[in-house]
Amino acid sequence: MMHSGSYESLCEDHLMCMQHEAGHFLVGYLLGVLPKGYKVSNMEALRQEKFARGRVEFLGFEFLRDIDTTKILQNFSKGKLFDGANRGKISSTTLNKFLCVILGGLAAEQLVFGYSEGLHSDVEKLNRVLKWLGFTESEADSQVKWATVNTLLILVRHQEARSKVAEAMALGKSVGSCIDIIENTLIGKEI
Repeated sequence: MMHSGSYESLCEDHLMCMQHEAGHFLVGYLLGVLPKGYKVSNMEALRQEKFARGRVEFLGFEFLRDIDTTKILQNFSKGKLFDGANRGKISSTTLNKFLCVILGGLAAEQLVFGYSEGLHSDVEKLNRVLKWLGFTESEADSQVKWATVNTLLILVRHQEARSKVAEAMALGKSVGSCIDIIENTLIGKEI
């Protein structure tokens, strides 16, 4: 997320980064993918860099280490991009959770700001996984549409929790504290 250097744009970039990472965190947690850590830029780091950066790491997505971009590019150059050899390496449930989690950041930005800065790393990771699994363009489009609708439904229903998690992340609260916030917000909704 680029900024022009003004305090207002720094604040907006920081807020967008928090909402983005909170989207990943909340969607993952609600789908049963345990967040194991997160990192977000603070305002001081934003003043020194050109981009607001953040990430959330989850247990259960270890398959990402197996994805070899070089092999994908080699297969592409040989015309074998969609060979399907990796199709059974992860379950459809894990894939669906991954797609929703990876889209959680972009969807949160869209819901809060009405647009998304479009973190290309998330989109590239999503595309790499689908290519690694051998999905055709049509199959990939269908999967992404399904995941987008479900991710938006989760975030709309739990916008209060997402907002509170974003605040907690901005304050550097622990993963456990962020999970407590989600749980307490969910309990409050049931009353």
